[in-house]
Amino acid sequence: EQVGMIDAASILDTAPEGEDAVLDKLNLMWKEQVAKEKDDEDTQDDGKRLAVLVGIIAHLQLTWYKDKTAWTANEVKEGHALEESRRLGLFLDAMPLLPQQPTPNNPLQHPFPTHFLYWDDDEIEQLLHGTMAQTKAREVRAGVGLVIREWSAAFLKEHSSMKQSEILNAIFSAFTAVLSRSFGDEAGRDLDGAGRMLVPLVDMLNHDSEEPNVSWQWHVGEGDEEKIKAGRGDIAVTTLKDVKKGEELYKCYGWRPAWDIASSYGFVPRLKKERWECSVIPLFPAVLDLAPDVIATPNQISNDETSLDLLLESNYGVLVKAVLAAVDAANEIEARQNTDSGSEITSKVKTDRPAQLDRLEVVSLFRPPPALTANDFPFARRQPCVVVGTKIGVSDQITSSNQQYHREALKKVLPAYRAAASAIAQLRLNHKNGDSSSSIQASQMAMAAASLDKGTDWDEAALKLIRLGINDRIQTIKGDGIAASTWLAKSTTVRRLDEISLQHRQFRADMSSDIREAELNVLHTLYNELNTLA
Repeated sequence: EQVGMIDAASILDTAPEGEDAVLDKLNLMWKEQVAKEKDDEDTQDDGKRLAVLVGIIAHLQLTWYKDKTAWTANEVKEGHALEESRRLGLFLDAMPLLPQQPTPNNPLQHPFPTHFLYWDDDEIEQLLHGTMAQTKAREVRAGVGLVIREWSAAFLKEHSSMKQSEILNAIFSAFTAVLSRSFGDEAGRDLDGAGRMLVPLVDMLNHDSEEPNVSWQWHVGEGDEEKIKAGRGDIAVTTLKDVKKGEELYKCYGWRPAWDIASSYGFVPRLKKERWECSVIPLFPAVLDLAPDVIATPNQISNDETSLDLLLESNYGVLVKAVLAAVDAANEIEARQNTDSGSEITSKVKTDRPAQLDRLEVVSLFRPPPALTANDFPFARRQPCVVVGTKIGVSDQITSSNQQYHREALKKVLPAYRAAASAIAQLRLNHKNGDSSSSIQASQMAMAAASLDKGTDWDEAALKLIRLGINDRIQTIKGDGIAASTWLAKSTTVRRLDEISLQHRQFRADMSSDIREAELNVLHTLYNELNTLA
């Protein structure tokens, strides 16, 4: 009750302008973002709101640390930041934030060792190679780097007496704390610019998506609409089952795939019975054979005349856009047909399938360059992949009992692969006719996606693409997993690491293994389902 909920708007609204360079900078970022969102609702950027809260927490933690360790009272600048840091001191001390006064039992050198922000570059490259987690890790680290660059002058001005390493540690630890503990839009509280917020005590509840024993909701009384609008009220935590004295309380943070949970929370949940999980499947092969029925000559192969590198964005970019447009068109056609026939579904069967899996999502997966063009373009590429999710289990018996989910997962992505198969067929036909510069007909892709082209069985072609993609991912994940284990063994023997660093590296290796295992579970499950469909 002394601390209350912590949000950026409440702290910034009461900050005097011109008193504090950091708060002025964060206030400007906040106002610019709120103004953009008022002009255009589609510009809402939860990342920018989260970053502002991170900046506030880092700034208050540095101020609080200086206040506690100062030799004299005048060593700490009086003002709004000092007042807020003292008000929130109990909360700041309970958070895994740096800097703090180390003790023999609590050195606090690494408050959150498994979060991607604390991994070495080599660990990101070697342990996460070939996974979506690597893509997420790079995105998170790049985004944090840009924010730190924007903040650096203000933080250095307000904390000139501190080492740059201490300032960076404060910002990094604030990012990991806010990423893993804050509440945001999905909680229904991001109204009237309230933004993300921290809720003391509730943010200490650990995650269990399979068997949570508590749930929470924003609690306001009848007629308290103004409190909701202003982002005020209480959180009510309610038990879902009988809880014994001393038993830990778990809530569900909400559904997210393993790689996404890892990027925010720094862990991967262990599979106990069954849960929803995701994998990514390549939309196109890495290298497309344009003349599969023709034996190419050595000259043709060396001149790259019979194949197309689809890991180059210049080649795959237009195809991905065409696939997305074709799927949208197919959905509109299906909706019109249902309406015209009077068979429009008025009520959906209740399911626990996450809503995120009902939309088509194409993501980029880092891949090494294919041998075909490695010499000309020797850099890592991005491969467009489709996110596909189903319910996985710890045994074949449990997994097979979810056959309806597996088939629904394949059905959801089938239109995209029909469109991709149509694009591939057009590319090959253009090559055969000696007119490789001809454009791909989006209308043909839309017809294929909607299964309106009766002259070709696009389902068969689409399922073949999915099968090839799954095989490719399984082999890639297994191969990269073996390479990661080899690197781990070598790195811990060749390079001398202290005991804590060795322990943290092993934590990270275990986490990367869990990420791969979750995706492999999905891929094997869906591959088995493809065989039953065949």
